[in-house]
Amino acid sequence: MTQVGAPAVGELLADRYRLDEHINDDSTGRQVWRGTDVLLARPVTVVLRTPGGEDAVEMLQAAVAASRVNHAHIVGVYDAVDEGDRAYVVREWVEGRSLRDIVIHSPLDPRHAIAVTLAVAEAVTAVHATGVAHGNVHAGTVLLSDDDRVVLSDPRADAAATQTGDVRAIGATLYCALTGLWPKEVPGPAILPDAARDEAGNLLPPATALPGVPGYLDRLTTELLDPADAPPTAAELVDELSRLEGTEGTDALEFVAGGDDDLHPEQPAKPVGRRFAYAIAGMLVAALVALLVITNLLPDDESAEKDPDQATAQESQDPAATAQQIKLDASQVTLIDPKGDGDENDGVELAIDGKPKTGWQTNEYHNRSNFGNLKEGMGLLIDLGEKREITQVIVNLGSDGVELSLRAGDDASDPNAVIADFKTLDGPKVNDGATERFQPEAGSSYRYLMIWLTDLPQIENGHYQAAVQEIQVYAN
Repeated sequence: MTQVGAPAVGELLADRYRLDEHINDDSTGRQVWRGTDVLLARPVTVVLRTPGGEDAVEMLQAAVAASRVNHAHIVGVYDAVDEGDRAYVVREWVEGRSLRDIVIHSPLDPRHAIAVTLAVAEAVTAVHATGVAHGNVHAGTVLLSDDDRVVLSDPRADAAATQTGDVRAIGATLYCALTGLWPKEVPGPAILPDAARDEAGNLLPPATALPGVPGYLDRLTTELLDPADAPPTAAELVDELSRLEGTEGTDALEFVAGGDDDLHPEQPAKPVGRRFAYAIAGMLVAALVALLVITNLLPDDESAEKDPDQATAQESQDPAATAQQIKLDASQVTLIDPKGDGDENDGVELAIDGKPKTGWQTNEYHNRSNFGNLKEGMGLLIDLGEKREITQVIVNLGSDGVELSLRAGDDASDPNAVIADFKTLDGPKVNDGATERFQPEAGSSYRYLMIWLTDLPQIENGHYQAAVQEIQVYAN
């Protein structure tokens, strides 16, 4: 019979579903297990919630609604059981990775991004056809299986979920697939870095955030995420993405170079929303944003010509004015983690590879403080090769809520000594945006720098994890 109490490996639920391995806990505290349906001899996913009863009503209702949708791009729901002291949902086991885990290392190419987003839109269309919303579309619930399937999992439709919100989330998924960034206006994976912003905090189009995104996809994504514009239905979006996926050659994916008349004239774009004609104004706005960014970065030549002595004096008073970014390679960064077993070293070089779309991440921990109370922290150590006067260090992080500091020293031969003896130049501080800047006092010259992490933010499965996308070091 079914056991009562905390779940355990080998336990048999409903005399049928054996718990084989605890995978993780999601953002609502539910336990996710890999299991086996012993009657049908097939792997399953078991999602357990404690307690059951009234507290599990929303989960069970969402499972029942999802079980009515039989679609190739939706994870199948097999069973939903409420035992009172706990409740659980049994669904299809998908062998593969989430879109989140893929793009954190590198975004998808445009055609792959279209294919994945089309599959998600088709899945959402099927859900909407039943009269409900999915309520949980993001890069963590989009799964890419080892047998080349794309499936959407874990519906959590509640009173706040809307079909319009689902379509916005599909747009965010497309933005994420193209750039590796997630627009934080849309609920989604905390571990992914926030989408690029202009100085006013407005979302930049994907082609501005990551040059190389085709113009047509750039405009489509921007339209879907524009809060001033009513989005199309999921079914209308399927039509648009299907047209793109079925286009031969590259005409419909041309980079921004002219008006929409240049885009695949034999298959003109279908307007599926109020502004889905992709007016040339969208191109002008993107160009204007780029022009403003470039203008702000250029020196004020007119003022320098008027008073060159003043300009020279200002530079002499501000060492950062003449600082240059130090070019780093993989051999110059190592992980300082004396109490670790080395399994978090993988990908550490991605934190200095010059590509904001790639990065290194910690393991997942059960508690926020001190890495699950296992250690006081861990650090990314950078060897500059020689002593340099550090003016600024910029750290691009995968989420808000990371506690970190900048440390430095001249001897890194002993990892324990690095932790104990390195001087703190700036911090600790908890970041409230995608980027944290450290500015040591003038005259700080060191050979070794260390980004020291102490507290981690919570991610959507209820665990704690941090990512470092890019470290930039500026010195005289």
